[in-house]
Amino acid sequence: MRFGRLAFALVLAATQPVLAQTVPDQPAQPTQAPVQDQMQRFQAYVTNDGYKKMLAQLAIMGETVSSPECKTHKPQERASLTVYNPPMFEAALHPVAGLWVDRIKMDRCGTTSFQNIILQAQKDGTPPRAALLMPGTTMANPPMQDLIMKDFLAALGKKKCTDQSQIIPVFTKMEKETKPLKLDGKGMISEGAWKETWTFKACGKTVNAAIDLAADGKGGLTHKLKL
Repeated sequence: MRFGRLAFALVLAATQPVLAQTVPDQPAQPTQAPVQDQMQRFQAYVTNDGYKKMLAQLAIMGETVSSPECKTHKPQERASLTVYNPPMFEAALHPVAGLWVDRIKMDRCGTTSFQNIILQAQKDGTPPRAALLMPGTTMANPPMQDLIMKDFLAALGKKKCTDQSQIIPVFTKMEKETKPLKLDGKGMISEGAWKETWTFKACGKTVNAAIDLAADGKGGLTHKLKL
């Protein structure tokens, strides 16, 4: 799964041995296990050492891209975990359904940064697929990040910056609420508006994009971008 042209798709084939070695086998579960049991398995899954080691590896990869000048990227702790589709387990070690985003707090050579990793469970029970989303504290959901990136690349294109290998996401920051935010029963934003700043290195320059985001009242978000 890729969200945005600058998302770095990272299939977890390289981390499968790590997960297999460090996560204990789970007893078989019925296909329609109670929700509470599913959430307990998910809690155990995302707190085991193998999973945390895999996240740390991916977060360091993201930091290396966003801040190559820093040589000491250190994962510190989970900052948040957002579940978009509920996880479901069967007999396999890994979930067979579910979509979630893990936000990892990082030490970027003495400054705090964040890497956001989206994970999608696979129906065959193999390790989930993962991709790096925009770094930082953006509150935009993955599909909205994709839309913002398309607008950003189009705006850069008008400035004659079209080589995407020279467009690197550095950080995102939620600046302030312009209308109070309210969450629905699933923890998603249902009302409100806010401003963000997205920072990139683009064609040899630092570029800051000002983003206005708002709930659309229909379960989605709207956005406006200005360079």
